[in-house]
Amino acid sequence: MDTDDSAVSRRGFIRAAAGAGAASAAVGGAAAQEGNETGGNGTDSGGGGLPGAGQTETVALLSSLVFDPENLTVLQGTTVNFVWESDGHNIVVDSQPDGAGWEGTEGGASQLYDTGYEYSHTFDTLGTYEYACAPHRQAGMVGTIEVVEEISTPEPAQGPPPIPDSAKTLGIAATIGLGSTLGLAYFLMRFGGDYEQ
Repeated sequence: MDTDDSAVSRRGFIRAAAGAGAASAAVGGAAAQEGNETGGNGTDSGGGGLPGAGQTETVALLSSLVFDPENLTVLQGTTVNFVWESDGHNIVVDSQPDGAGWEGTEGGASQLYDTGYEYSHTFDTLGTYEYACAPHRQAGMVGTIEVVEEISTPEPAQGPPPIPDSAKTLGIAATIGLGSTLGLAYFLMRFGGDYEQ
């Protein structure tokens, strides 16, 4: 009978150890993942022959007499949407690359537009475009658009992501707790309890 009891006890101990080991691994894995989630960058390369085809950017014409942003870099084929957020502005092209056909807003320097007006242009020719708001040029309401074939992005970090200190601490604490529990269980099963003398 004693042999059967010890066999059952050993089986029970092994089952308990296996279950506790699986639980510890799950806790450690979850802790290592904490704080390491990243999202997508939300970029869309477009579907046309030009790298920026299908992409749009927005430039706001503000009451502080500035274009926002003043300097913009876009991929070739990107459409820039100019949005009036204040009254009395226009877009006059000062310079552009050879072969480009950007004319600015209709009516030239004399035609002004008010809040809510929108104007779009697709930039297909590589190079630098300089433009201004005619009545506010002297106040500094000028802008540039740089059209490029490629916009470099920083290279991702090499190797696995770092594990946060809190996850390391939690993993160590879980391991110590598991070891202590298993050691105590083994001791009690081996030496504790009421045995016949």
